[in-house]
Amino acid sequence: MVSGFGFATPNQKLETRNQKTNFMKRREFIILSGIGATSASLLSACGHPEEKLIPAFIPDDEYVPGIDYWKASTCGMCPAGCGIIVRTREHKANKIEGNPLHPVNHGALCARGQAGLQVLYNPDRIKGPMKRIGERGEGKWDEISWDEAIKILADELRRTTYAEEAIFVTNDMTGVTAHVANRLMEALRRNAYVVLPLSYDPSSEYPGGPLFDLANATYLISFGARFLEVWHSPVMYSLAYGEFRSSVGKPRGKFIQIEPRMSLTGGNADEWLAPTPGNEVLAALALAQVIVREKLHKGVVSTDLANDLTAFAPETTAAVTDIPHEKLIRIAREFAKAERPLAIGAPGAMGAAMLLNRIVDNTNKSGGVLRSESNDESSPLRMLAPAGRFSTISHFRFPETLNLHQRRVMMIHRFNPVFVTPAVREGILRIPFIASFSSFLDETTELADLVLPDHCDFERWDVRSTSATTGGIVISLTQPVIEPQHNTRQTADVLLDLARELGGDAANALSYESAKDIVEKSVAKFAVNSRRADADTAWQELIDRGMIETTVESKQAQRNQSNKEPSPSLPGVSILAEDSEYPLTAIIYESASHGDGSYANLPALQEVPDPMTSVMWGSWVEINPRTARSLGIKEGDFIDIQTRTGDVRLPALLYPAIRPDVVAIPFGRGHSAYGRYAKNVGANPAPLFPTSERGVGLDSIVRARVVKSNDKGELIRFGTDLQQLMEKKPWR
Repeated sequence: MVSGFGFATPNQKLETRNQKTNFMKRREFIILSGIGATSASLLSACGHPEEKLIPAFIPDDEYVPGIDYWKASTCGMCPAGCGIIVRTREHKANKIEGNPLHPVNHGALCARGQAGLQVLYNPDRIKGPMKRIGERGEGKWDEISWDEAIKILADELRRTTYAEEAIFVTNDMTGVTAHVANRLMEALRRNAYVVLPLSYDPSSEYPGGPLFDLANATYLISFGARFLEVWHSPVMYSLAYGEFRSSVGKPRGKFIQIEPRMSLTGGNADEWLAPTPGNEVLAALALAQVIVREKLHKGVVSTDLANDLTAFAPETTAAVTDIPHEKLIRIAREFAKAERPLAIGAPGAMGAAMLLNRIVDNTNKSGGVLRSESNDESSPLRMLAPAGRFSTISHFRFPETLNLHQRRVMMIHRFNPVFVTPAVREGILRIPFIASFSSFLDETTELADLVLPDHCDFERWDVRSTSATTGGIVISLTQPVIEPQHNTRQTADVLLDLARELGGDAANALSYESAKDIVEKSVAKFAVNSRRADADTAWQELIDRGMIETTVESKQAQRNQSNKEPSPSLPGVSILAEDSEYPLTAIIYESASHGDGSYANLPALQEVPDPMTSVMWGSWVEINPRTARSLGIKEGDFIDIQTRTGDVRLPALLYPAIRPDVVAIPFGRGHSAYGRYAKNVGANPAPLFPTSERGVGLDSIVRARVVKSNDKGELIRFGTDLQQLMEKKPWR
């Protein structure tokens, strides 16, 4: 009898298909019911060897045809780091599920995570390294060897003479790619930048910022944070929200959502308050003012803060926020008197939300704001080397931050600025040499001179540390579940080869053999520093379970815990200026399925109906029926949304749960490239925004006007006949 995780013997693998089918039914029941937090209850293997999580790379002679092998890894479809298990059979991955052992997602998985295999098997993946032979954007490429590709890139880097001439840009904030790129560029005395996720919140010091204990809160206020869709870790917070709403053995928590357009998160709230766009911060400060003036606060409030808040009394701000002051006063009193109140916020509103949390003194308490223990002592990769020279930039600040006119060589990894910020295209075209590590010919890669395609997440090695609301640090492993499908290479391995080609300081700074070697060394150092049994035990646990949960307390963390919280300060407040030519406000919100557009090339996600509108395979603009009537607009009519920087034409969707002075557009579709499933599907609203705006995050707003077009559009909605749509698609 064998229990826990491990390898199954050949004899054990010859169990009947009926036993395997029964196991799958049991495992799905365990996931749905929330049972199975330990290996004993998850996959007890006594007599059922097919219930094993099998580590990657079982030798060929040990595979049994027709038998499923489950391999643990980490989802890479967003920064949340959910644990997954991947079912493989005959050297093919064919199903992804959540890992019930993982404390971030407890076996649950979102639509993006489920669609991960469509990245692996996408027919539009770049099959191997290529160099441009035609004009930029012409689409003419020559297949080359990896040795030639690395030599070309090394020669270009040798021609650069100072830091500003060569840059490496990635959205990998903490992984192996960031580790290698950082040390390489530092050795070359060149610049490296990391592009922050769309839902990044600067006040949270992502990804090691605070956690929010929704599960144990009794009163929750969200200032535009769509935690059921895209905010921070949607799966983790969705599970926590389920516990928050449970009335088993405790009162059911109350939830207030404050946002101008009702999201899926807002649709689940007890109350939805619709302020004028961009004024969620004013609403939060009005609540804080009531709590302080009525002496309902429990935290430290300085005289200066109390005086500063006077200007934000609900009676004063109501005319700007368009929220009756009586409602704000009632909610402020309920929040302050609740047993465990908690406030959260979207980027731009998080500072005000944290102010509320501080004045009700819910830091480091159940149901409140929990300090993350994530630090250099809890990150395996940071134990090998400090965070280093990486500078951070937001998506839409890409042009102004990078001063593209100074660059001679740009290396870009897992980021598509030409789609997110179309105005950057001309600046990128002026860069003499561009190397892309993309797996697909997206809008930016089309302009590259050299393409060095990366492995997908099911073919690569990585390790990361995250925090879960259960407490402690989670070390999660990304490991190959199958052999590479094409002649691609993990970007970290390419950069190591590049360092060896360059020699000198670069080679000395990166003496690793491979990405796997980096992961193994980092885990070994982590095991020693965290006083685990030994490095081999920690490594085997990671391979078998996909994660290790541990607690690492640094001296600084202990000091932070013991110090009394200082008095909070007032966050910055900005109000969108009136514009008589553009009387409406356009809101761009991140699609739960497509994010920053990186997953628009996956047909499974294109086919996921929007949860609030049921629209699929296309883009739309939401407009209040009252506003539509005043402009003579009917559902399906094409309308032009115009701002001072651009315009976009979209079919109108009448949406009652939005303010009459607001129109809203989902972001993620509208690619001009990026493969057959993404190209020319929907419209990209990014041109509506000036490039200096903060970005297509949860608070992206701009003054706009709407002009009716004579054209009639088509909204494809779930439950309708899709044959007409499918016949129009380029893959037909």
